Amino acid sequence: MYKAIVCDFDGTLANSDKTVSEENLKAIDELFSAGKKFALCTGRMTTSAKMLAEKLPFKPLIGAYNGGEIFDSSTGEVLIRHELKPELILRLVEYGRSRGLYFQVFTDEVIVEKITEVTEFYCSICRVKAREVGDIYSFVKENRLGSPKMMFINFKGEVESYIQEILSIFGDEVEAVRCYEGMIDINPKGINKGSAVKDFCKIWGISERDCVAVGDEGNDVAMFEVAGVGACMINARDEVKPYADYVTQKTNDQGGVAEVIRRFLLK
Repeated sequence: MYKAIVCDFDGTLANSDKTVSEENLKAIDELFSAGKKFALCTGRMTTSAKMLAEKLPFKPLIGAYNGGEIFDSSTGEVLIRHELKPELILRLVEYGRSRGLYFQVFTDEVIVEKITEVTEFYCSICRVKAREVGDIYSFVKENRLGSPKMMFINFKGEVESYIQEILSIFGDEVEAVRCYEGMIDINPKGINKGSAVKDFCKIWGISERDCVAVGDEGNDVAMFEVAGVGACMINARDEVKPYADYVTQKTNDQGGVAEVIRRFLLK
């Protein structure tokens, strides 16, 4: 029987209104009572992930930025951090400009050249603040700014072709994956939700094969590939489902995470 679960938040643990259902909370409580482990892993920045933790009746380990930063929500301590180096961010900025893509980097705030409707949409979802800095290239260069993640956003068209192009240019240095409709996450090479599963399991002292991972988006596929079981929400995009070992019968609004916990960890 499996010993731990690593769970995505948006579209997975959270309902459509971004709350966590009583059904899911009850199952997680049963999981803890059985002496098993639970962690969250999200593409959200650490500032946003901390706000998620504040709403939970328990304080798990959390992987923010797709595993770019691992922290203990009970203490606020950052346990592991990976980041894109300033020189690489500068080249990614040049790429984004050449393609006319909106882009942002992260500190405790969302760093953008100009606050737009796209910025406001992103910040409203994650409930974080944006900082307008004008020329991001100069800002990164002058401040020697590294970031756990960079994001490109293109709500007006296809993102998969951009992902393939980014990987063809920067593939030896970055991970690039769709994280939400129109959004592309860029992490350092080898850092993704799969590496987060590995980090959690090292902290817990268990094998990755003793862990279940559950998610719904492209950035969750890396978790499925590492964990003993990869469980995909039925509300996930059809392109994601073939990578999972199990597809839930219930959606995120119906307690799909509780279904996974009871099937694989509480039998």
